[in-house]
This record gives sequence, structure tokens and C-alpha cells, in this order.
Amino acid sequence: MKTMICIGDSLTEGTDIPVGHTWPALMANALSLEVVNGGIGGDTTSGMLSRFNPDVVDRRPEFVFIMGGTNDLWWGWEVRTLLGNLFSMVVQARHHGIAPVIGLPVPVFVAAAQANDFSPPLDGYAGFSAKLAEFIESLSRHATESEVAVVDLHTPFLEADRQVRTNLFLPDGLHPNRDGHLAIAGTMRAFFKKELNFP
Repeated sequence: MKTMICIGDSLTEGTDIPVGHTWPALMANALSLEVVNGGIGGDTTSGMLSRFNPDVVDRRPEFVFIMGGTNDLWWGWEVRTLLGNLFSMVVQARHHGIAPVIGLPVPVFVAAAQANDFSPPLDGYAGFSAKLAEFIESLSRHATESEVAVVDLHTPFLEADRQVRTNLFLPDGLHPNRDGHLAIAGTMRAFFKKELNFP
């Protein structure tokens, strides 16, 4: 059986979701694929890059799923820094014969997030949202130009009018609930079946 390691932040780890109901677990149950959840809540793309060798390369999986950047943007980092970190992981994966797959991260339900008492983004929610949109566009474009497989996990969380699907989020507005994880798993499963010819 082939293996995929998912390296990322809380969107991959599955904040407040039982282990068996996170999208990596759901995806593993649906495909002939061992899926290792390497998400760490609060991690940045720099943190992911720093642990890429022990967490991914040393384990020699066939695939690595890379998704991050939301925490970086929360702290006001520039989009080009995120892109540099993510594509450094892509280069390392390819060098070691591991097929990289990039995920476009889910949006934020801003109204719900604002209602919580945690510290807001350094650039404010408007600045954060603008940078997230820039990041999604740039990441998708550069991945396509570099012939890296891309899974869009952003659009499934949006209505036709581009407003967030509020029923897919936990009360914090930042993390998917169980239905959100089901949506991610379904999108991932469809991608692997169509683009990577998994049974």
C-alpha cells in the first residue's frame, strides 16, 4: 500500500475533531492509501519546512500533501515568504522521489472569528482576508506553472456568491467542523481518483 504524509497546521491536524473523523483519517478509509497526519496546530510554513526532512523525507512516502500559510498570514507575513517555504518543500520532495501535492487552504468565517476573544490578525481581518485571497491566487498559479498537483480545498467552503458556507465551521470560525472535514475528505478522494488514478 502506498503512503501519503500530510504536513500542515491545525487544518490538517483537525482541531477539536476526534482522530477518526479528521479528513486524513476519512480519506484513508476511502482509498487504498496509508495517510499519515503530520499536522501541528499553530505551525507556520517555516515550521513545516524545518521539520520536512524528519517528518517526510526520512519516512520515504510515495506522496506528500502540503498545506499551510494561514498562521503565517495571521502574523502578517508576506505572501512571497510563504510561497518560498512551500516550494522549498516541493523541491525537496521531488529531489527524493516523493510526489508533492499542494492544498489551497480553507477560508476563514470572519464574523464568527471576530465574535471570539482570541487575538485578531496583526493586519486586522480585512488585511488578513486580502492577503489570503492573494495567497490562494498566487499559490494556485505558481503550482500550475511548476506542474505541481493542486487540490482546491478553498472553494468547497464557499457558496456560489463566494460567501463562506457557515455550516462547515466550528464556532471559532477558523477550523472546519465534522461536516467540513467530510467536505475536505470528499474533495481529496475525488482528486486522487481522477488525477492520480486511485481505485
